[in-house]
Amino acid sequence: MTGTRKAVLAGSGLLVPVAFVLGVLILFVAAVANGAAGHEEKEADTAPGTGAVPGAVAGISPVMLSAYSRAAANVRTLRAKCKGMRWSGIAGIGKIESNHAAGRNIAANGNISPRILGVRLNGSGAGGNTSSFSDTDHGRIDVDTAYDRAVGPMQFLPSTWNGPSGQDGNNDGVKDPHNAFDAALGTAVYLCGTRATDLSRTGQLREAVYRYNRSEAYVDDVTGHIAEYDRLPATGNSTGTATGRAGAVVNAALAQRGTPYVWGGGSTTDPTKGGYDCSDLMLYAFYQGAGITLPRTSRQMRHSGTRVPRSDIQAGDLIVINNDGNWGHVGLYAGNNTMIHAPRPGKTVETTPTSGYWEQYGWDVRRVL
Repeated sequence: MTGTRKAVLAGSGLLVPVAFVLGVLILFVAAVANGAAGHEEKEADTAPGTGAVPGAVAGISPVMLSAYSRAAANVRTLRAKCKGMRWSGIAGIGKIESNHAAGRNIAANGNISPRILGVRLNGSGAGGNTSSFSDTDHGRIDVDTAYDRAVGPMQFLPSTWNGPSGQDGNNDGVKDPHNAFDAALGTAVYLCGTRATDLSRTGQLREAVYRYNRSEAYVDDVTGHIAEYDRLPATGNSTGTATGRAGAVVNAALAQRGTPYVWGGGSTTDPTKGGYDCSDLMLYAFYQGAGITLPRTSRQMRHSGTRVPRSDIQAGDLIVINNDGNWGHVGLYAGNNTMIHAPRPGKTVETTPTSGYWEQYGWDVRRVL
């Protein structure tokens, strides 16, 4: 982060980037539709990057990475006229606004604690803010009943979040700007606007970021990080890279690495009893990454989707394994001859090679996505 983008301490003691407050006057009082600025109809410049999602990114927690990739995949159902959205575009905003919620605890369901609260927007000049924004939410999401504050990892004002921007990205029935999945999807919606947009084109991407914060320096910082993320290698598999919903499912599972094995311990939303068994992990990953509810057991999952040959396996495919004579184990293919699974009691969710030990057993590869 450059010197002009250093974070300042809010009155609450929490971090907020100067980049946000410098542009807050126009950013959040602008129409949330964000489509007012037209795009050039003829553009030759096309941004690099395919939207493929890396297995891990330095400086981004697995949960935040999953939130970015899932939002990029799911925004198309909310903004049908928007093309070219990729995880890196959302991550570029997250980098500047909160450094990807660095220093906070980010739960598996995306809840962030302690909450990220910006400076009180009372026109005092703190953090570069010289305009006053009176309270609009009775302190419900910014804990301030006198003035508004920017909130969450993507630094939304309550008035903006409570408009069309607020989204439920983790399907828990709540639109929470302090939740990584919700905030990431809200950012994707905000960047897309309501008019036809192609964010794979550099000019249109810059316009979208400028609407998020009307500062050319901010746009340069964000798009610089987007370009860095676009150059990262993606999670690979035997036939391509994990993109879209497959990438989101893989990243949701990857985010649970290190979580203890607990038989019947997980659900579609979190490790409710402190962990996952092998099928719980699949339930969680497919629901969080793609909104798909799988059956409960590995034997039942053996009948989900379509059976494909082992030679055609792709990242995001289920691997149901007959290691006990009753198809009692299941994992998620992550590409590069690796599988994410919850192996057994005493172990934790891990990534393991599909060659060696596991290839001695019968497999049923199921393509659900």
